[in-house]
Amino acid sequence: MKYNYPELDALDWSSIKPHVDALLAEELTHGNIRAWLQRWSDLESVLDEKVSWIHRAITENTADEKANERFKKLVQDVYPQWQVVEQKLKAKWMLVEDYEPDEETAQVYRRFKAEMDLFTEENIPIQTELQLRRKRYEEIIGGLSIEWKDESLTIPQAEALLGNRDRAVRKQVWRKIMDAHLAHRDELNELFMDLLAKRRQIAKNAGFPDYRSYAWISRGRFDYTPEDCIIFHDAIEQKVAPLTSEMHRYLAGEIGVDRLRPWETSIGSPWLPTVDPYEEPLQPFRDVVELEEAGQRVFTQVHPDFGGYFQSMRDGFLDLASRPNKAPGGYMNSFPISGRAYIFMNAVGSHRNFRTLMHEGGHAFHFFEAFQHQSLIWNYHSPMEFSEVASMSMEQLSMPYWRKEAGGVYDESDYRRAVREQLIGTITFLPYMAVVDKFQHWLYTKAPEDVSPADLDAKWAELWDRFLPGIDYSGLDAEKATGWHRKAHIFGVPFYYIEYGLAQIGALQVWRNALDDQEQAVADYRRALAAGYTKPLPELFQLANARFAFDPETVGELMDLIRVEMEKYF
Repeated sequence: MKYNYPELDALDWSSIKPHVDALLAEELTHGNIRAWLQRWSDLESVLDEKVSWIHRAITENTADEKANERFKKLVQDVYPQWQVVEQKLKAKWMLVEDYEPDEETAQVYRRFKAEMDLFTEENIPIQTELQLRRKRYEEIIGGLSIEWKDESLTIPQAEALLGNRDRAVRKQVWRKIMDAHLAHRDELNELFMDLLAKRRQIAKNAGFPDYRSYAWISRGRFDYTPEDCIIFHDAIEQKVAPLTSEMHRYLAGEIGVDRLRPWETSIGSPWLPTVDPYEEPLQPFRDVVELEEAGQRVFTQVHPDFGGYFQSMRDGFLDLASRPNKAPGGYMNSFPISGRAYIFMNAVGSHRNFRTLMHEGGHAFHFFEAFQHQSLIWNYHSPMEFSEVASMSMEQLSMPYWRKEAGGVYDESDYRRAVREQLIGTITFLPYMAVVDKFQHWLYTKAPEDVSPADLDAKWAELWDRFLPGIDYSGLDAEKATGWHRKAHIFGVPFYYIEYGLAQIGALQVWRNALDDQEQAVADYRRALAAGYTKPLPELFQLANARFAFDPETVGELMDLIRVEMEKYF
């Protein structure tokens, strides 16, 4: 075990306080700082483990009242007090004279120093309320369902029908899904305007001119600027959006329609076509037992250690099936005391589900590798811009093993379809990412103080038409304009989305390397994962043999690579 507090009750502040007081009372010298940091890290690990279990419970069953009560106790009673003492601990470390952090602690020190500039006790109750309000969004979306042929379907289950060959069926199902969302339009608008006001107040209280400035520091974005994001948006508009539109036109022709309509695309991933030109959609597994077994085989092929990590997760650390009252989406979470990673999904038998397992597996293996090589909890997780390289790269690195003959799930014909879908998803995602990120840059820096939900709708529709014109929403103004309602990040984790785009550029470089030498690419990838957060972002990319770059030239070169590779599968 990596911790020293086995009897601590993380939901009882009186149990935590003596350990905090001891850390605050200790006199720090250059000679004892490292041991002191380890004790602090161990204490934080106990709390983090408890948070992970509670978050697991409230997402596995959004109607679990006992879990909801534990969550409220955590965020209302424990978390606010922990924020205050955590700030005191950071200040204690920062005040040590002539201290020079070493390689292990340099990035932690840099982050903590920046975070001290953000902190004000005025924001603690607001942040607590934000967590509770974010959970309300999950409850609304997780509780949605439709009636189809005398059966109640969750939205993930209903989404599977959007691949139906019959366009009338697709349209009818999509209409029902949209109606389920639009029934909560006013509530979601009211919820978000409350979130927006609170975020603006947090920035003001902390002395920042706008919430973007605050978020930039809180997300530890030391290695790129808002202006760099605008460069990336422009690169996507120039180099990717035309290819995306070309692809959407091609796919429309393949399924026999003149243009793609939204009922030919996913609800959760609205950039992604759902209709396959083949008679039957890809169905790599029938149930989650088969999905687990397939994941085990494929991950073991990528590297035996990855297979070992996944095997350990199969003992109680996977929840893959969709069911009523389960929160939407998928995620990986880590348990720093148990030393395990956990994957949450809503699988219904689709290729997208299979790919999601590959993606979340990359996150899980990132935790396992860092956990084995790092001692401080703050170094277990790299910046999100690289964490997503870990997950997206696993999608690409696993592709050679998706064939049945290599341990996967597809015969040669279906394998070609799956790879083609993977590449299409990569191309079409980037413009959508630009819509989400650019929307938030506008919202938090340029939108007027009295901005209304109607203004948000109009901006979203404008950006959609600019970056994703290949999907025709004519006659569906409300459905297009409220697309931001269906992006959980906008409600729950503002400004967390550009990471996916930047990471995709890194992952494509890892894939390019793997096309030349798979074994070496995996070795480089593992080296970068093991570094955790002990390196700045550009150096983590470099460890994976990639460049942290997002200019038109770099983006254009990678799109050219995708064009060449796609010719092999069309």
